[in-house]
Amino acid sequence: MSAFRPKVDYSIRPAKATVRRMIVEALAQLSPLVPVDKYRYIGMGGTYFRDFQIVHRRLGICDMVTIEAKQSAEERIKFNLPLACIKVVMQHTNDALPRMAFEDSPHIIWLDYEGRVDQGVFSDIDEVVGRCASATVLILTVNAERVDGDAREHWLSEIEADRANPRTRKEYAQLSYRALRDQIKAVLSFRNAARPKEKHMKFHQMFHMIHADGAQMLTVGGALIAETDQHRWDKCRIDSLTYTRSGEAPYPVRIPRLTRREWQHLLSVMPDKAEAMDAATIAGIPARDAREFASVYRYAPLFVEAQDW
Repeated sequence: MSAFRPKVDYSIRPAKATVRRMIVEALAQLSPLVPVDKYRYIGMGGTYFRDFQIVHRRLGICDMVTIEAKQSAEERIKFNLPLACIKVVMQHTNDALPRMAFEDSPHIIWLDYEGRVDQGVFSDIDEVVGRCASATVLILTVNAERVDGDAREHWLSEIEADRANPRTRKEYAQLSYRALRDQIKAVLSFRNAARPKEKHMKFHQMFHMIHADGAQMLTVGGALIAETDQHRWDKCRIDSLTYTRSGEAPYPVRIPRLTRREWQHLLSVMPDKAEAMDAATIAGIPARDAREFASVYRYAPLFVEAQDW
């Protein structure tokens, strides 16, 4: 068996860490719908399992499953399991998800792909949206970076958008978002058509985020709510959070490049954003960096060297 080497140190990606904390904080507001510790969490932990650790610590969820496709990584993945309550399923999501019983209880499912939207992603959406219980949350993260040449034409054909002509990073992200959104809507429409009205389900979008620690990544997610649970969903007040998004306009997560001293300087005047702008001027910090800091400071990690070994 060949050695598995992760492409990226997922433990020190500041933008992804910020997105992760924002998402988990929003999930904590679901308690009027379902006691959050009663959810089952399904993710793709890799060898770092940062989402699993935060979900367990913040939400108290103990029923957890990680789906891993890299057979060569099995020993390393199991060695790095941070919690005994995480079950490892060594299969591709296209094989693992059809074997899971989503109908029985609400799930939080975060499918954190390294690749782009494709037919495999659509297949996973079909499985979850087509069978899940009400109050299930589905979150999808995909690569939304630009692609050129033959790979571009192949990708556009793959998502049945071969007449589209994306050029900028923004356009690639928007096209990826629409592909995910439209697939969710199509599956939900088919599901609802086969059921009586009182069992119809609606997708309430919660997340539409763009972030980049290198490649541009898109995260889209939301809750699938039956008509009978709508009143409990309304009590969650997800839209009260500044970073949740219900439509096509994304929330960009940008981490300013600041020194530790600059970070602490701006933090000392928060949450007053006007004061932060004045403090930035005094320190010579660009206004854009100060604005970005003000939008993420509650969730962004400040990495420092803790030890030499």
